[in-house]
Amino acid sequence: MDQVSRMSISSVFHPPSMAALTVALVTALVVPASRGEDDLMVEEPVALQPQAEQQQLVDLGANFDANLFEQQGSGWVMRGDNGLQLIENGRRIGRPAVASDEVRPPESPTFARLRALAEKHLARIDDACELDDRQRHKLRLAIESDIRRVTEDVDVIRRRYVGVRVNFNDQQGQKQWHQFQQDVQQCRLRLRGLSSSGSLFAKVLPTTLDERQLAGIERETRARRSFRWRAMVVAVLVKLDDTLGLDQAQHDLLEATLIAREPALRVDELGPQQDNDHVRQMLVAMVLSGADTDRIKAAVSERQWRTLGLLLNQGKSMQSWIEQQGILEAPQP
Repeated sequence: MDQVSRMSISSVFHPPSMAALTVALVTALVVPASRGEDDLMVEEPVALQPQAEQQQLVDLGANFDANLFEQQGSGWVMRGDNGLQLIENGRRIGRPAVASDEVRPPESPTFARLRALAEKHLARIDDACELDDRQRHKLRLAIESDIRRVTEDVDVIRRRYVGVRVNFNDQQGQKQWHQFQQDVQQCRLRLRGLSSSGSLFAKVLPTTLDERQLAGIERETRARRSFRWRAMVVAVLVKLDDTLGLDQAQHDLLEATLIAREPALRVDELGPQQDNDHVRQMLVAMVLSGADTDRIKAAVSERQWRTLGLLLNQGKSMQSWIEQQGILEAPQP
């Protein structure tokens, strides 16, 4: 029996030790079988994409309507792999509710959303002045004509982002996101023009209603505007109380000054939402900056005025930005 056979038989009856097996296994893994240099296969390691980078992928098309209809001012929504997150002033602040059954193809999502808002607007006018069927029909035709015109413009921009996914971790993705914000802001401005003086609805309304009905709408609008402005003033003064430590007399002075200078807030359903804290604070500061600041300065301490004065200057400097948010009625030509 040759030496190889004797070794094979010996290995059956006398199995190698665990240490020997371990050495053999390590050698097999570390030292590949001998092969020609041309046959050598080199496998590139698969680089796993970091989890943080995966979470930065955003579908701009899926986010278009949420940003257009649900957010205004400095608020933006991003729907990524982890769901819907609200970004306001660069800070995540929550998860807004996602409306359902509002987009029903083949009707344009823009038209469907604006029609729902228009129906609320007409219902409020009806409650204020009791429209008859002829008037209601005429006003509905006018506002639907305005909606169709705006929808055509918005849908052209929406189609640019269908299926477009961007990665916030690269420069090109950030550039596309910035352009997306600009385009959405342009569409927001188009939406705000639905009830402006240049719309067909605004032109038809005074010729369709009688004087009694127009007076009823004016009363209802004034009441809604006053209520909304008072709510804004109260909300902002609560924060000022904490920041400045106002006493009751100082608080009452600021509140009375602001209430007396009520701005022309938009109160129609077709206007932008006014629940943005930053926009509210800047609007109140802007209005207060136009009041008798000498009287206010005399009523507060030097320390309080240093803080309050900075806020008023900031509000005054942001007047053009506030007007761009569309929360105020456009001045009559």
